[in-house]
Amino acid sequence: MATSGVEEAATKLLEAFYDLSGHNPNVGVPIGAPGEPEPESAAKVAGLEAGTTEADVALRYLLNKHFVMEGEASAEFRITVMGIDRVREVRGLG
Repeated sequence: MATSGVEEAATKLLEAFYDLSGHNPNVGVPIGAPGEPEPESAAKVAGLEAGTTEADVALRYLLNKHFVMEGEASAEFRITVMGIDRVREVRGLG
């Protein structure tokens, strides 16, 4: 997968975390799991299939950039202030 493909998938995933968390870094959002009917999972909202290499690499990219961090529950993540700033920049809001 090319870097631009990773960045595109990661941006979609980051925007899903942003929207589902209500722009709140204290709200955990499930990433989703293969076969789980979670309509409000970040992967599903981002148009990615949970558990695939594409979704896993996009999540790892966001973790490495410190745009998201692990939440309190298993398979749950929280957007960071850096992640919120990045989404606002991408959307031209800030």
